[in-house]
Parts: sequence; C-alpha cells; structure tokens
Amino acid sequence: MTREKLAGVLPRAALDTAVALEQIRPVCEDVRDRGAAAVREYTARFDGVDLPTSRVPAWALADALAGLDPRLRAALEEMARRVRLVHEPQRPAGHVTTIGDGAQVTERYVPVNRAGVYVPAGQVPLPSSVIMNVIPAQVAGVGQIAVASPPRPDHGGLPAPAILAACALLGIDEVHAVGGAQAVAMFAYGTADCAPVDVVTGPGNAYVTAAKRLLAGTVGVDAEAGPTEIAIIADHTADPRFLAADLVAQAEHGPLAACLLITTDPALAERTEAELRPQVASARHRDTVRAALAGQSACVLVDDTEAALAVSDAWAPEHLEIQAEDAAGLAARVRNAGAVFVGRYAPVSLGDYLAGSNHVLPTGGTARHTAGLSVLAFMRGIHVVECSAAALAEAAPHIDALGAAEDLAAHVAAVRIRVGPGGRTPWNPPLAQGPVGPGGRPPWTPPLAQGPAPASRGLGPAGPGEQAASRDGPPIRADLVGRAPYGAPQLDVPVRLNTNENPYPPPPALVERITGAVAGAAGSLNRYPDRDAMALRADLAAYLGHGLTAREVWAANGSNEIIQQLLQAFGGPGRSALGFEPSYAMHPLIARATGTRWIRGARDADFGLDPDAAVRAVREHRPGLVFLTSPNNPTGTALPLAVIEAVCRAAPGMVVVDEAYAEFARDGAGTALALLARYPRLVVTRTMSKAFALAGARVGYLAADPAVIDALQLVRLPYHLSAQTQATARAALAHAAELLATVAGLRSERDGLVVWLRGQGLAAADSDANFVLFGEFADSHSVWQGLLDRGVLVRETGPPGWLRVSIGTPAEMGAFRAALTEVLDSTQGRRPPGGSRGVAPPGQHGGAAR
Repeated sequence: MTREKLAGVLPRAALDTAVALEQIRPVCEDVRDRGAAAVREYTARFDGVDLPTSRVPAWALADALAGLDPRLRAALEEMARRVRLVHEPQRPAGHVTTIGDGAQVTERYVPVNRAGVYVPAGQVPLPSSVIMNVIPAQVAGVGQIAVASPPRPDHGGLPAPAILAACALLGIDEVHAVGGAQAVAMFAYGTADCAPVDVVTGPGNAYVTAAKRLLAGTVGVDAEAGPTEIAIIADHTADPRFLAADLVAQAEHGPLAACLLITTDPALAERTEAELRPQVASARHRDTVRAALAGQSACVLVDDTEAALAVSDAWAPEHLEIQAEDAAGLAARVRNAGAVFVGRYAPVSLGDYLAGSNHVLPTGGTARHTAGLSVLAFMRGIHVVECSAAALAEAAPHIDALGAAEDLAAHVAAVRIRVGPGGRTPWNPPLAQGPVGPGGRPPWTPPLAQGPAPASRGLGPAGPGEQAASRDGPPIRADLVGRAPYGAPQLDVPVRLNTNENPYPPPPALVERITGAVAGAAGSLNRYPDRDAMALRADLAAYLGHGLTAREVWAANGSNEIIQQLLQAFGGPGRSALGFEPSYAMHPLIARATGTRWIRGARDADFGLDPDAAVRAVREHRPGLVFLTSPNNPTGTALPLAVIEAVCRAAPGMVVVDEAYAEFARDGAGTALALLARYPRLVVTRTMSKAFALAGARVGYLAADPAVIDALQLVRLPYHLSAQTQATARAALAHAAELLATVAGLRSERDGLVVWLRGQGLAAADSDANFVLFGEFADSHSVWQGLLDRGVLVRETGPPGWLRVSIGTPAEMGAFRAALTEVLDSTQGRRPPGGSRGVAPPGQHGGAAR
C-alpha cells in the first residue's frame, strides 16, 4: 500500500485556509500600519472587549496563580517538570569540525531573542498549551517570551484565569489579551504594547493558521495546526475498551477530529464498535464525538502488521498508538507520525499532559516532512568559519575552478588577493584589534583568568613566524585556544596578602598530630584509600551540625574539585550555569572546562543581590545550576537567607551556595545549611583552606541531599581523595576549636581595616570574609604596583578601580597600611587639583561604602 493508492480513501478533514487568508489579510495589514489602535479595534469587534492596552497587568497574573485550584497547580507543576526533563536534552551542543590544517568550521546554536506564544481559548481554556510552548523556548534560552490569548468578557476582559496562572507558574510576565489573526500580526509587526518577536508558535483556529501562513517570512512560525487525529494499530491482543476510550478521547477535540483504527483482527473491530456505543453515549461532549466519528473516521482491516504500518505511514497521523504484539519493535519501524505511543498503557491522553513529550504535533499528513514542536524551533545554527593563509592557499586552486565554471570571477579574485599564485601571501598592514578605551586601554570585561600564562607554542593563534609551530602544537579544544590558566601571582615578597590564606600556620600540636596520622597512613600506601572517605565525611558532618550525617556530606581535593564534580554531574554540553558577578573567577572557568554554558548575571551597585532581580534572571535563563557565593569573593559581601530561598524556589535545577568563607561571617547563623532540609536541590560548598589554615592540604567538601551525593559518585575519579589527605583533614577537624580561635582575631582585624580605609577617603566593601575589597582608584594597577614595590602583594581582581587585600597578622596589616599610605601620598596616587589622594570617596562610581 502506498500513499498514492490510499489517497482519497482514508478519511481526513480538509482545512482550506484560502478563504480565511483573504479574510485575515486586511486585518494583518491594518495591524502592520496602525499597530495598537488596530489591535484594540479588532479585539472590540471580535471579542466584545474594549481594552486600552493589550498588556495584562502583573496583579492579574499574581491573582490568577494565587486563586488556582491546588490540585490543578500540582498537576501543572508536575507536567512542567516532565516536559522540561524531556526537552532539556534537545538543546544541541555546538561542535567544531577540522577541515585540515588551519581550517575549521564551528557550528554554534543560538536562541532567538524573542518568541511569541499563542494560546487559544475556544470552548475551554488550554493551560497545557502554555507549558508545551513556553518550556521549549525557555530551555532553548530565549531571552524574552510573550504570550497572547483571547480576552474573555466573563473575566473582565482578561484571558482565562487558568492560562494566566500557567504563565505565572512559568515566570512569564508578558501576557497580552489578544486573539485571532490580530495576535499573530501583533507578534509579527509589533505595536506600542508589544515588541515584535522572532518566532510565533502555538495552535489556533483557521484564522490563526492563515495568519501564520501569510506572515511566514516576516516572522518565523511553527507548523500549521489543523484538526487533530489519531491512528491506532491493533491486533488480537488489544483491549477493545482501551481502543474505544482512545477514539472517544480524540473525537471530543472537535467535529473535524479524525480517528482511524487499523487492525488485523475483524473480530476486534466488531468488539471495539460495540464498546464505542456506551462510551459515546456517556461522553460529556457526546454530540461532538458523534460528529467526528461519523465524519472522518474509519476502521481499516489489513492482512498483517506490515500492511498496518504501510497504511499508517501513508496517512502520517499526528498521533499513532500501537497496541499489538511487539509494539516496541513496530514503533521502531514507523516512518511518518507526529508521536508514537507504545503499548496499552501509553494512551495519547498521557502525551497530551504528562508524558513529557510535546503535544504540539504535525497534522494533515504533514508528519511526512515536519516534526513536533521542540527546542530547535527556537534556535538557529550559525557556522563560524576560520581559515589560515596556508589553508586558504591550499583551497585556492579548487575555488579557481569552481568560480570559473560558474562565471564568478570576483569570487576567485577575492581569494587570490589574499593568496597569490604559488600560495604566496601578500603583505597586509596590521589592523586594530578591537575597541580601545580611555588611555589607550581596551574596555574592561570581567577577568577569565588571573595572572600571567606560561608561554606555550602552538596552543593559540600564531604570531609572526609561528605558523608552522601552531600546526605542530597539540590539537587543543577550540574553546580553550588562547586562554590563560587561573592563578594568583606567587611572588617572593615580605608581605603576601593576595590569596586569602589564613596567615597563621597550624599550631605545633596539630602539626604533631598530622605527622602521626600521615605516618600511620603511610604504612598502608600499597592499598587504595577509602574510596568514599566515610570516616572523614562523618567528622565533617559532626562539625557542620544541622542534623547532617555522613550520607549528606561529600569531600574532594579542594572546593574547586567539588565545583567541577557538580558541573560534570549537573552541567555539561547543552546545559547552562548562572552566576552573579563580580564573583569567584573559577566558576566560569570550570563551567567552560566541562562544556557548560556560563551565563553572567549582575550584582547590585553595593555588590549585594536583589532577590527579585535574581529570580527574574533564573526564570529568564532556566539554568541547570545557579551559583551563589556567600560571603562573596572578591567583594566579601554575604547574602541574606531570604535571597537564597527565593532563588531555590525559582530555580529549575541545582542551587550551589559557595560558603568558602562562612566561618568569617558576622552572622554565623546565616548559613544556607539551615535550608537544606527544605530544598533537596540545594548544595552548600565549603573548604578547609581558609578558617582551618589547611590551604596546602586541598580539602573541600559540601553538604546536600543524599541523592546529590549519589549523583556526584557517578563522575568522581576512583579513589580521588588520598589516604594522607583524609588523615590530615581528620586530624585538623579534631583540633577545630583551636584552629577556629584565630578566626575571631581575623574578623576584628578585618573590621578595623574597613574603618581605616574609609577614614583614608577610600571605598571599602562591607566584608564577611577574610579579605576586603577597596577602591576606587583612577589607576588601580599603579596602586597595586606601588604596594608591590614596597614589599606588599595584594590582588588585582573584581571591578575596575578596585583591589582586594587578604587579612594578615597585625604586623602584616601594619605593613600594608604604611605602604598604602605612602602610595596614596605619592605623585602617582594623588588626585587632580581640588581633590585628595586620587581615589573615589565612598559611595561614588558604584562603590560599596555604606
């Protein structure tokens, strides 16, 4: 059986948009020409509501969500969770293809900037359509998503409350009370109330479909949605009750719904027809069901399942159920279908709501060439072509031949002006490399690496005379080429205050205990260490308190390895992580190393974080991980628990609170450990490098739900924590009280330094860490160099004009104060006439002084 032979035999309602096209053409043109005024007039004419603006107010969204039935809310939340789970893997990862030496093509996938979602409201509102259209756009990374749905006079001119509530549930705050073709035109052309979008998706009636067809090209559109349809392949093993129920369920969508039963068993067809009678009679929308079953529905008898597959592929149904022996095997052979439902317990109703698959599917036989709605509908692939002179010279003869064959001589010339005959490269004058800021410096961007990178030939773009060397170098990943490694300068100076180490070495009693513990471990170094470090984890849990057990704690080689494991488990290609900068520079570096897309959020001018702004960023980007640092490095500012809770409630994935400096905080009770019991996707990371004076041992740890610990064990390296490291950390924990006694002194020294810096006319951020960020300098590098010339090393990090100083011993801090005073009094630090000391006073230039 072929499509040609079955044409006209299998029933299907025809959707003729030709008449609708002519009716909606003047509507769309009028919206194009008159914008919001035209939308208002058509809304009054077609929907009976006169609205001064199409934008739904924020209070209406909030009220709709607050008034949503708890059972419906729980169902929508679970639906959203499943849909997001299925769609997240759809986001394609970019890839690099090496064509030859010096020639490569990178394919990047980029989301559209703005998407419009149309949600119909015919006989009943469809909040499920909100979820099915919005979540793929959110997963794709679309920056702005607007929803349009017809206003209802019985709801005060607003869209249906269930639709508004679904929008609010997903964090959509731009909703327009507009329906029909005028809504599609509003999205395509834009109005004073609604900026134009790049893509429009969502089902609708014939007028919406016609508007999409008319405006395709002006705006991207998804597939045209026609009447819904189902085909069921069934054999003697199928239950006729289930078959009848599924046919009725599809028929209740509307009188044009098409239902096709394809079976190898004539007796099954008769039993199914018998089951239909009582089910149709008891259906709530029985008249609609009867019209659909009488209009374009049929039973097709075939000899075998091979013929059944042929009939289904020829019809190319929107939904295909297979209720037969070896249903999974048959499903694997289906060529044309929007979605396939395998077995008796996978009805289409499951796909409409809770399967996680998308229910926006191709109809009318278009499943032969069109797929259902997915993340890809909101993304574009961009090819990035890179080529060296040598690689272009190699390709030039072939371009000569192709250009000549197509009579495009200028194409050939554009290549030959770069590489002459024989592959010679003409000399070209150097071009400026990017924008230049004041004083000849490039504009500041947040640093991706700290300190100078060691010279390495062949890893980055080749300089003069280095083309051969770059070809001989190792084939490093393209996204790492030209990057510099992280690292603070390690210089031999009298006072080192640049790496936030504890200035006090371990006390002699602890040194003795560590020595004994390591010596004990040395006797069994022929054996691997405790792979899960259970004894250490139990000690760490006891130290943290909050009712934690060893099952809720994990340890690794420094907090950076902890962060790496989190990104390996919950990030990776196709996923993203969000952080609020300025913050710890290793977060984006480790994200890049694990193939996780890093999204830069912004902190406030005082380096705090507004909870509403943080939640908006989370809802906009839907990241797999959110990183919050508290206290924050390099600013020292701590986050209120209310901010962390707000992010936990909004985040679809993991929330990682980096508490590396928690012991130095003024409010010791403000730790996110107190929230772990309420938020199973919350992770709190710590380190023993700072308060425990154990930077050389490299011990980091986290607290989280046991399920998170189980996930990390999937990516950790075998026996990752050495026996000596475990022994050292346990010895230090046994001396916790003695080690933490130095913390109070460092806090006092820090607070005194903040007061002193502000007394010098400087801005200093309020700090809950063992360092202080201070500024703002017209030339912070000169100040840094001036301090270094006087034997004091601080850190160049954070926003431009600021420096960071770690808290040292009283003697070291005295040396810092003396050196800084000299620098500020020197010529290089003096203000222009009328000022003093060449630094911004507190509160200016976005400073953090309070």
